[in-house]
Amino acid sequence: MNVTGRIEELLDEKEACTVVVIYKDVITRQRAMAACDFLMRQLWSEVEFDFHWWRADFLEHAVMAHAAAKQAAAADFLIFCSSAEAEFSPTLKTWFESWIEDRHGRDGALLNLTETGSARPMETFLRGVARRAMLEYFETTPQTATEHSPLRLKRPNSVRPRFLPC
Repeated sequence: MNVTGRIEELLDEKEACTVVVIYKDVITRQRAMAACDFLMRQLWSEVEFDFHWWRADFLEHAVMAHAAAKQAAAADFLIFCSSAEAEFSPTLKTWFESWIEDRHGRDGALLNLTETGSARPMETFLRGVARRAMLEYFETTPQTATEHSPLRLKRPNSVRPRFLPC
């Protein structure tokens, strides 16, 4: 099953879909925006999207981090987009850890749009977050995204989907 099909299953019978996007800078925001635009074009007739955008450095401020954590705990999708050379700050790790328990096992997905070739510790950490938060995990594929399909994700072979019979 393709990723868009899986996303449609997760959204089945939903009237609204909450998406929290964490990005590093202008370039990664543009990449995340292209992915969100693609999702909207694919699903606009079935789902109303509610996007919340947070630049990673905003999460260094306690009030903003708390607001973003509440949104992440309730979100249907979390999108993380960084650059390959970016460091995963201790503040960002703490922020991710702050909302995991508050999800209470609700369905959802974490989409890692970090450029291919990123440091393995970031990917490993995000996979762990997804596992503990009971989120499905998707990551970018090595293929180059196109204008018609900027969202090229894959479910890593080592990640067994929770909601699909295999």
